Amino acid sequence: MTGRHVACVGVLLLLSACGASSDEPNSGAVDLTPLLPVLSSLEGWNIGAGPDDYLPENLYEYIDGAAPRYLAYGFRKLVHVRYELEGDPLSSVRLDIFDMGSRLGAFGLYRSLKPAEAVPQDWGAEGHRSGTVAAAWKDRIYVQGEADDDRTAVVSVLDRLMSWVCGEVAGDNSLPTILASLPSEGLVPQSERYVAVDLLGHAFLPGGVLATYDMAGDEARLFFSDLGSEALAAEAMAQFRTHQSQWGVVVRDVRTIGAGGFQFSDPGLGSGIVVGTSHFVAGIYGDLPYDAQERLLDQLIVGLSSSERAY
Repeated sequence: MTGRHVACVGVLLLLSACGASSDEPNSGAVDLTPLLPVLSSLEGWNIGAGPDDYLPENLYEYIDGAAPRYLAYGFRKLVHVRYELEGDPLSSVRLDIFDMGSRLGAFGLYRSLKPAEAVPQDWGAEGHRSGTVAAAWKDRIYVQGEADDDRTAVVSVLDRLMSWVCGEVAGDNSLPTILASLPSEGLVPQSERYVAVDLLGHAFLPGGVLATYDMAGDEARLFFSDLGSEALAAEAMAQFRTHQSQWGVVVRDVRTIGAGGFQFSDPGLGSGIVVGTSHFVAGIYGDLPYDAQERLLDQLIVGLSSSERAY
């Protein structure tokens, strides 16, 4: 076994030990450099810059104004490398490997940055390329790459780098376990999102999951947020009611599902229902008729009641 492969095994074991397959965040960061490809496998290419490491305290030096988004999703560490074709700095590929601390964080960041026109690629749990920009995630690792131009010689190396890194990351390609709480009926494929902070734009909802549903052409968005305790969930419900009383309409109380729930009409969201259930606030809004909204929300509550704490 070569020295490089010994190092690679070491980092994969460390990834597993740090909870790579868990939705839960952890405080440890790992050495990402062993995930980088062997330079000899990239004939005609050399390293023009890096590998350079960045941590939460200096991430802004690399991505400046975008750093808060990455930090919100649990960023732990970044390794950055720029590869050059035959020493030409104008023919290069940038590769960035992020340790996001948890599978939920890597998934959430990936989905939040994915453009609508992206072409899916078979990299990790999910991957895509949009022109000369590529991204993927697997377990707690998020990978970004960008080629200087769209020449085949350059873009093909971008694709190889993305495939290599994702293949080196330990773990399977499963989605975060908390998404299993979402009902399957009418779920629009790959519409699930994890929002790190201010779900629906509300500071009283610290973050949570959103997913889109389509039933006979009518759409709605289902959501839930983990407040951490029943008391905090009840407080968030009260703030939600106050907000709707000021900026929308509280139509009526809902007592058939959840706790302290109500139906609302909002100028931005449309009609919806929100309820408390254990330490969660859960709801739905959109064009679906009330009975369909109530049915989906009830299914979500059942799913949440059987799940462990989300995040």
